[in-house]
Parts: sequence; C-alpha cells; structure tokens
Amino acid sequence: MHFAQPSSAGSLFTDETTANMLLEAHLPQRGPSHSTIVTFPAESVLDGIPRVLWPQGIVVELDEAACALPGIVQAVAGLKEAGYGIAVARFNNVAECRPLSALADMLIVDAQESEGAPPLAERIAAARQLGTKVLVRGLTSWRSMLHARSLSADMLQGFFFTGMNLPPNNKSVTASQLSRLRLLECLGKPDADFKQLARVVETDVALTYRLLLFLNSASFGLARQVTSIQQAIVLAGWQPLKKWLEIALLTDLSPSARHQELCYYAAQRAGFLKRVARAAGMERLVPKLSLLGLFSYLEPIFEMPPAQVLANVPVEDSIRLALCGQKSILSPWLTLGRSVENANWETASRLAKSAGLGLADLSRCHLESLAEADTLFRLLPAPQPTPAA
Repeated sequence: MHFAQPSSAGSLFTDETTANMLLEAHLPQRGPSHSTIVTFPAESVLDGIPRVLWPQGIVVELDEAACALPGIVQAVAGLKEAGYGIAVARFNNVAECRPLSALADMLIVDAQESEGAPPLAERIAAARQLGTKVLVRGLTSWRSMLHARSLSADMLQGFFFTGMNLPPNNKSVTASQLSRLRLLECLGKPDADFKQLARVVETDVALTYRLLLFLNSASFGLARQVTSIQQAIVLAGWQPLKKWLEIALLTDLSPSARHQELCYYAAQRAGFLKRVARAAGMERLVPKLSLLGLFSYLEPIFEMPPAQVLANVPVEDSIRLALCGQKSILSPWLTLGRSVENANWETASRLAKSAGLGLADLSRCHLESLAEADTLFRLLPAPQPTPAA
C-alpha cells in the first residue's frame, strides 16, 4: 500500500518513519500470511527503529544507496536474524553495495530507467543471480507489465490494470460466469426483490452450500443453525447477506489468487464510491455506483474488453459506457475513485469539489471502504467443492 497526500497540505507526521509505522499499525490485514513492506530511512535502521514493530510479516525496505553508511550491513543483518524480511529498493547492481543486496529477501527494481542505470533486463538478471525475489515497481501500462513479466520478475507493482485497453479476442464468458454477472446486476438494483433473488440463489447448489457454511460459522455469530436461505434472510437480515453475496459472486468469476486480489480492490472501490455518493447527498446514485465499482475490474479479471464481458449482461447504459471509457454521467465518479487510489490529488480535489466534498471526506470514505472490504474478505470462506447429490 502506498501512502501519499497533496504537497500543499503540509506534514501530517513529524517524519516519514513515523508515518510508515502509524500506517502499518492501522492497515487492514487480510490473514496471518500477509506481508507489509515498510520503508525506513537508513539512519532509522542504524538506530534500530524497525524493531519497534513485531517482525512477523514485516519487510524492512531501504535503498541500495544506503550501503555507503558505515555499519548499515551489520544493522540489516541483525534485523534479518531477528526475523524481519529485507527489501533493497532502487536496485542498480552497484558493486560496492553487493554485501547489502545479498541480505535482501526481495530486490526492488524501478521500471523507469534513471540516468546511468543499467537496462531493466540487466537489473532483473543481476537480482536473479543473487537468488532473491524481484519486484518491478512503477509499471504504468499493460505493455510495460507484460515486458517485466517476460523478464521473469516475481512481483509487479503499478497502475497497469487501470488502462489495459485490450482488443477483442477469442475468449468467451462461461455460462457459470454469465449467470453470476447477471445475479450481481440484479443485486445492485434499488428495487431488487430479495425473496426472488433468494430463490435464484437456492437453485445454485455450490453457492447455497458456501452461504450456509458461512452463516453457520462462528465468525457470523448467529444464535441458531441456519438451514435455508429464506431463514437466513429473517435471522441475519438482507443487507449483510447482500454484501456477502456480492463478494462471493465476484470472487467466483475467477478463482486464481491474482484475480482474488483484483476482487478485493473491486469491492473496496465499490464501497468507496457508494460512501462518497452518500456524503455528497446523492443517495439515488448509490446502487449504480456500487455496481460500477464491482464491475470496474472486469477487464483484468477476464482479460477481455468490458464491452465483450458485458455483451449479455443487462447493465444500465450509464454503467456500461463508464466501464468502456465512454462519456457517461457516472464517468467522473470512476475517475474520482481512480484518482484517490493513484494519489492524483489535483484531479481528486477538483472532482470532489464539484460534488461539494473535500479531501478529508475522500480520506474518510477511502479508509472506511478499506476496512469494510477487509472485514468481508476475512469472513468469506474458501470455495468449497459441490456436495454430492
């Protein structure tokens, strides 16, 4: 996760280290196996500041140039021995810095080649020779991501999913995926007949099985066992079930780990957009913006143009046009969501102002949407096999 704020806003914290540590303390976590990269100035590493954080899941990041400081290699070796992960950023394979780079669990390579830096392929190959994971940071397009992936990078960071512009291809949406997209569209309608939707859910054996497992789990906390969807609506309420169903249907579209992460971001963006609409006093837009957010990652999930994915899904024209990059009354809202995610504060501030909101409103909505998505994904059980008839 990347923390940023407008340069005109002044300092929120006394220094960058404090900001990073406070951010880590309040980050939503998605399970015990997560890792969080926390950037520390080299001087802070020498002072032992990273040890304030518990080592499990923490990766301490510092620049390759830190190797010039006396004692830094010994300090980093001590952190590694204590159980912290080590990431060396802006890796350019400088010979004098090899003792520091050799301690890294992850070497971070900038996609943009700075003056005097070796080509990207050479830096990745050099990192590979050191036997570490390689993260390429700062990828801004789908083409640059594919190039980094072809060079055998392990991890890819950037905003390449926001503008893929994929051409039509021979792929097709399966019948199962299409039924889930249509059900998602129905769930997003403000006048949805939840009893009818419940009957539709009950016809899907796998989805019903997962839902009943979820409702009868200790995490949901119902006092009595649930044996039907209709009973679940009475005991748990439609709104909590609707949220769960949206996430379950979304994650069912593609079960791979990469796509599950995209589903998380889609759920977070949907939560952000509906909160911003409410903050702006535009409750009537909440259902549309929630569905817009959920569908806004369909292109990378399916690896097809949005128009191709939605060809047989009856979404409103305003949603379809916005997703396809065409002019729509909802397009500015999608741009607003992406601007906040990309820390493009000039655009975010302008769009927020037009809705009568400020940056503080956006920050609150964004934080709340992260917390909600984190909670929902914690409660979502792993896909279960369809029970035998």
